[in-house]
Amino acid sequence: MRPRETLTESQEERLLEVRLACPDIAHACDLARTFADLVRHQLGHLLLEWVRQAEH
Repeated sequence: MRPRETLTESQEERLLEVRLACPDIAHACDLARTFADLVRHQLGHLLLEWVRQAEH
C-alpha cells in the first residue's frame, strides 16, 4: 500500500489493468488506500464513514 506517487510506471500500469479487469478489486483497493490515509493522517473521526462505505 505504498503511496501511488512511489510506484514505478510499470507498476502503475499493472495496477490500472487489474483495477479495470475486476471492479471488486478496484473497490477493495480504494477502501485500503482510504484506510491507509485515515491512519497515516490520524483522521479517526472519519472511521465510521469509512466503515459504512466498506459495508456496501
